[in-house]
Amino acid sequence: MMANRIIRVAALAVAICLSLPGGARAADPVAVLTEIRMERGQVQVKRAGESQWAVPQPLLALRPGDQLRAAGEGRAVLVFTGGRGTQSVSASNSPFTVEAPAATGSSEKLRGVLGSVTDFLVGKQKDLNYLPLSVRAVRPPPVLPLSPRDTRLVSAPVVFEWSGPDSLRYRIQVSGPQGVLWEQANLPRKPLTYPASAPALSPGVRYAWQLEAPGKPAQRTEFELLTAADAARAREAMDLITPAALPGSSQSSVAVMRAGWLFQQQLYADSRRELMMALAADPDEPTLHLVLGQVYERIGLGEMATREFIEARDLSSRKP
Repeated sequence: MMANRIIRVAALAVAICLSLPGGARAADPVAVLTEIRMERGQVQVKRAGESQWAVPQPLLALRPGDQLRAAGEGRAVLVFTGGRGTQSVSASNSPFTVEAPAATGSSEKLRGVLGSVTDFLVGKQKDLNYLPLSVRAVRPPPVLPLSPRDTRLVSAPVVFEWSGPDSLRYRIQVSGPQGVLWEQANLPRKPLTYPASAPALSPGVRYAWQLEAPGKPAQRTEFELLTAADAARAREAMDLITPAALPGSSQSSVAVMRAGWLFQQQLYADSRRELMMALAADPDEPTLHLVLGQVYERIGLGEMATREFIEARDLSSRKP
């Protein structure tokens, strides 16, 4: 009898906790913040049930009842989960209250791709408050292979990139299951394409490339080309993630989604390339730096990841 009473009380307590707002059980995210523009304005967020406005961090997961507001020329873009569209927030429609929208009229395939990458990005937010005060506190990267590095690749040609002093000359060696395929020495530090004259690289095979420099330990990492079928699926998905599929988003926000999908598929080198191209056009977008830092962290480049995280923190919190 006593045991049954304890069970009933426990069940009632659980039901009450689940019905409480805020802290007891937060609602599932319905959107993720993919863009924060703070150059000549301000963007702030207020959580449902709270009274204080705060500066949002990149890739913030948003739940029903959360609010965003922008001032001046500040702007934010959020992408809804489930492929249910995007929303731009500016001074003209502030404050904006987040609610799960109805499903859009887009194709099921597009909703599936966008929903998958949005769900992935929701889990990639990183607490940026506990970082060094400046990138000057982070040591520069030593001689290291940067790309491709522990990654799958959509297709050839393979382009090798590495870090290190410009004063050194480098040697690269590529090998596969049958041994050494190609090597070249006395190289300056600049991107190098695997030559068409070298033995062809086969899809689905794991290859290694080794980087050497005088007086430095040799560094080795691996890569693999997708099979023809997997590469076709990857290209089809990337062809769907376009500005037309994300109306109201800038090129940078679209690049975040594209890079996020590639990251999700372990296509880290392609994700890095997408982010580097976007940053060349828009170096002040904090979300691009955050996702690039996530890529570097995933492939074991800790110092480079920390530098990108610091950039993301500083850009998202700076005052106009």
